[in-house]
Amino acid sequence: MKQTFIRVLYSLVFISLSSVSAQELKGVAFSGGAPLDSYNPSITVPILTEAFKRNGIAFSASFRPSLRSLKLSNTGVFDGELHRVDNFHEVSNGKYPNLLRVESQLLSVSMAAFATRPLLVSSWQDLRGLKVAYYRGRKNITNILTRLLIPDNIIRVASDDQAFALLVADRVDVVVTTSTQGGKLTAKSDVFSAVMEVGWLEESKIFAFMHKKHSQLAKKIATTLEQMKVDGVFSQIVSEARLRWIQQPQ
Repeated sequence: MKQTFIRVLYSLVFISLSSVSAQELKGVAFSGGAPLDSYNPSITVPILTEAFKRNGIAFSASFRPSLRSLKLSNTGVFDGELHRVDNFHEVSNGKYPNLLRVESQLLSVSMAAFATRPLLVSSWQDLRGLKVAYYRGRKNITNILTRLLIPDNIIRVASDDQAFALLVADRVDVVVTTSTQGGKLTAKSDVFSAVMEVGWLEESKIFAFMHKKHSQLAKKIATTLEQMKVDGVFSQIVSEARLRWIQQPQ
């Protein structure tokens, strides 16, 4: 009876492991805290699609509000996060320990300040005393602003468009977003034509993160990404993705 039980147990474990392997080979699903037509996912999705394809794995991506996305990825409902800053665990105070960084940088973005009047902004410190709006869920911005500003001067909104709308309505002094995203909004919308970029705040390095159950796969994907950088496919994908993003209607 004992031997029969052990054989059954081993069979169940084997079936379970086989199911996990089959699932990984079939495909992975990532989530991101920004709409898929915004800048970061517009770049990271095609890069990751190619990297997983080279490993025989189908890749899919979807958008969830940032904190919801993190919760789902950290609990393993999703296999990973599309785009987070390199020091994500530091700025999120280690709240999502199951997420491992895929050790190959996907892109870098410049965080910038936008306003409707000339301001001298060359560092985060220059935002002191101002009312600042930003797209909620950006952990690095949250971490910095909560140390600099009083709560009433921090306005979290659901999109960059909403933040810029508050700016042109004189309800905030500054919007913080990426230089690329803000620049596109001001260039393609007459409503925001009076908005100007008034300074860069920092450069953020962007990485994908994967659930720790995929730790070995994360290493393989990092190696594949580095190979893509060497063979030129990485830069080609980035160039084509940026062009598509610039050309898409706002």
